[in-house]
Amino acid sequence: MVNIGRRTLMAVGASALLPAFAAAAGLPHKDITFLIPYAPGGGFDAYVRTAIPHMIDALPPGTRIIPVNLDGAGGAKAASQLYHAKPDGSMISVLNMPGALILQMLQGNAGYDLSRFSWIGNLGSDPYAVCVGMESPIKSMDDVMALSKKRVVKFPCTGPASMANAATLIANKLLGIRGQIISGYKGSNDYIIGTVRGDGDVAISSLTSMVGLAQAGIVRIIATFEDKSSLPGVPDAHALGQPELAQLVQYRPVAAPPGLPADVTTILADALTKALTNPEMVAWAKNNGANLEPATPEATKKMLAGQTEFINKWKDVLSAPA
Repeated sequence: MVNIGRRTLMAVGASALLPAFAAAAGLPHKDITFLIPYAPGGGFDAYVRTAIPHMIDALPPGTRIIPVNLDGAGGAKAASQLYHAKPDGSMISVLNMPGALILQMLQGNAGYDLSRFSWIGNLGSDPYAVCVGMESPIKSMDDVMALSKKRVVKFPCTGPASMANAATLIANKLLGIRGQIISGYKGSNDYIIGTVRGDGDVAISSLTSMVGLAQAGIVRIIATFEDKSSLPGVPDAHALGQPELAQLVQYRPVAAPPGLPADVTTILADALTKALTNPEMVAWAKNNGANLEPATPEATKKMLAGQTEFINKWKDVLSAPA
């Protein structure tokens, strides 16, 4: 699952080799708040908390990074707080992409403007997958399809602005599943556990959020939306007959408030890249099904443009009344 390609490393390598301490004067704060827009225990939380120690190692001595879970409004609460914070390097946040785009599309004025954020880089890009509780009578996607012919299939999920919600709506459309989303959960871990205890039938989430629970024997992963399945015996997008499912990807870009000085951006971007290429973090990713994808600030902006095009394609499905 780990995907740190040669071209990616070449793209970020030049800046990553610059010693962080050489620009220490451009980092005015010793304490940096790293916002996580969802409750503890999910994929966003895992990525950030794993990356932080390695980022600290790459920053000027004495720098602290403090993770703060600020869930609410499908990630909008954290995005809005970041947007209105001072652009001085004291606050950064991981964002749900394209979830933040979806929220901006649905609400118009979501309290932030994604085009104005100062982009630092990207933590990862994770495919989506489908799971059920280990004791569920549903053993395969064929069982899900059969159930859909009898009644509406219930999918516990986060709010309407999340990528998980979008992935569920789009997957149901492509696969012809009659689905109902049961929303109100704070994060992926919450709604996956909700599925296990019987709040619904099936959960669709990033693969990273499921792997640990699958290894613990709590859930069974019955499909992955990857181009080529990384899980033996588990069907992928092509096996499901819908290769377009592979476009359902959870990106985890890191941003700072609009107007962050270029020298501070460089320091933080270098630290994030070094964290993602640290052997310990690479090993963590391999063990947890995470897909690390370091990117320059410029490449992150291009990703945003691509995600905007993707969301516009599915606008009618995502904005349809529940």
